[in-house]
Amino acid sequence: MSNRFYFSGSDSGSDADDNDASLPFPKPLERSAFLAPDFDAAAFLSSLSNRFQTLEDLQTELRELSQTLNTELVDLVNDNYQDFLSLGSTLYGGEEKIEDIRLGLLGFERDVKAVKDKVDTRRNEVAELLRQKKALRQETSIGQALLEIAERLDLLEERLDISTPSATQPTTKVKGQPQDGVGEKWSNGWIEEPTNDVDEEFNSDELDGIPSKLKRRTEEFLILKHLARKHSPQHPFLLAQEGRIRRIQELLLTDLELAIKQETEVKNKQQLIQLRGAIEE
Repeated sequence: MSNRFYFSGSDSGSDADDNDASLPFPKPLERSAFLAPDFDAAAFLSSLSNRFQTLEDLQTELRELSQTLNTELVDLVNDNYQDFLSLGSTLYGGEEKIEDIRLGLLGFERDVKAVKDKVDTRRNEVAELLRQKKALRQETSIGQALLEIAERLDLLEERLDISTPSATQPTTKVKGQPQDGVGEKWSNGWIEEPTNDVDEEFNSDELDGIPSKLKRRTEEFLILKHLARKHSPQHPFLLAQEGRIRRIQELLLTDLELAIKQETEVKNKQQLIQLRGAIEE
């Protein structure tokens, strides 16, 4: 391989021979340059621009390097021929082992799939139970809210002296009228006596221009309406309580109308009118 070249342009051959010693000679290509994992041929050739070497010389050097590597590979195989033969005999019968491993992997895959199916089933069951738990919590919350509405209704009816019809409560009859199928007559104790609680409310002390008892009753009724609006108006419980709520509303409106007529101060009368509007909504 020619590892050096000469610059032309000198007329004297002796001068060229004298200058050979001063010309740069390229170093042999290093094998490590070809072992890089990101080896790129174009980048490698571009890095040889300062070797002062023609492409023909570079091609010749690469061919010689390839032949050297092939020779070394043949020598390596010849030197370790017995090891190569023993390697082949060692691999004999590997098909059975590979098949055993394959069958084992298939069994393991089936087991993993079975476990995965069980996990998916349990996850679905837990998700369904959580959904039911959430629904029960919502129903419990609604039940507690409706129970609060019922308690406030009972309290308002009690404070306003409104009687709630009951299946076990005897009906008030006129004195002297016989009971069905029995000759016994009704006593005076069975007849309801009128009360004057409403008049007493208007005779009570006033708070901010509104009778205190009337103000408390109206505030309790407004709270009751606010709680009822949190639920659907078509809820069976609320539909069943419409009559009771209407009776309380009518009684409060009657009391407010009477209070408005009796009030002389304009400011207090305006407050009563605003309160009446809130009750009528």
